[in-house]
Amino acid sequence: MSLLDNRESFKKLDTEDVFGSIGSMDKQITHGWEQSESLELPKRFENAENVCVVGMGGSALGSDFISAAFGGSLSAPIYIVNDYIIPAWVGKNTLVILSSYSGNTEEVVAAAEEVLGKTDLVAVVTSGGKLGDWAEKNSIAAVVIDPKHNPSGQPRIGIGYGIVGQMVILAKAGLLSVTKEDVQSMALQMKRSHAEYGDAAEEDKNKAKQLAQNIKESLVVLMTAEHTTGAGHIFQNQLHETSKQLAVNFKLPELNHHLLEGMSHPKAVIEKMVCVLVSSELYNKRNQKRIEVTKEVLEKQDICTEVFVPMGKTALEQAVDVVMFASYTTFYLAMLNNINPAEIPWVDYFKEQMK
Repeated sequence: MSLLDNRESFKKLDTEDVFGSIGSMDKQITHGWEQSESLELPKRFENAENVCVVGMGGSALGSDFISAAFGGSLSAPIYIVNDYIIPAWVGKNTLVILSSYSGNTEEVVAAAEEVLGKTDLVAVVTSGGKLGDWAEKNSIAAVVIDPKHNPSGQPRIGIGYGIVGQMVILAKAGLLSVTKEDVQSMALQMKRSHAEYGDAAEEDKNKAKQLAQNIKESLVVLMTAEHTTGAGHIFQNQLHETSKQLAVNFKLPELNHHLLEGMSHPKAVIEKMVCVLVSSELYNKRNQKRIEVTKEVLEKQDICTEVFVPMGKTALEQAVDVVMFASYTTFYLAMLNNINPAEIPWVDYFKEQMK
């Protein structure tokens, strides 16, 4: 029996139940909707012309997902700020979403102190902490998450809550059309993904387990386009934090204008590289052609290449499937790397030194 087909073997390493959190992502989506759909925003939020999301790490992943998956229906651009400072362009008609899963992310808390002097279109997504207290003190609209379906406590594995919390704020501000049916569609696709990539599917029929085996001890280069680019960022983040393995994420068509020439040196790195191309029949026809030619170029350079085609009939369903595939793949890779998928010792050490 393969190690990845033995669920009992996971428990020794997975002491915080990351696997359980992945298996509950569909519940995160529906529970997050139930918690946030009653949010009321003042009428002035209808004046929003652009969106600035302030968040770090796992807390910002929902913004990338929404910006890509809903790119064709968003009526305002979303800018993601991973820093302490509110940009100078933020003004009275900018909706600022402060996102911190814990509520104690120092960059987001610092930005909160600055933002009220720039706009009164401010909303918060958090589970509490300092940011939750700040929102209550200043009467700021907030989606306060009760993350009961994320037993691991890790923001990157509680991504369902982060996505839905921000979706609801954007919808209530009139910038995005989201219905209960959309949320149900996301949850149903996640259930289909669980069946396809979860522990019930053995390795010989499980693409997530197979990819984990194929990318072990490799530099992973993710290549995504259009509605899958946000999910690609989530994939990269989870490879770093869950699997403790180096990965980069590049977007088509931009990568075709420079990256392919950078695949020649250094040879020692190229030999340890695996490129994962996310393809879709929903991409623009030219981007579909780019996927084919990119694969051809990589293979001509003897670079190991994998192609993943997500399930789903819509852009939203496919983006959700990439998230689920990424979550399971990176968990299985953590098992192969013999590490606890929840622990982030170097990030924790860094934060401690910053105090």
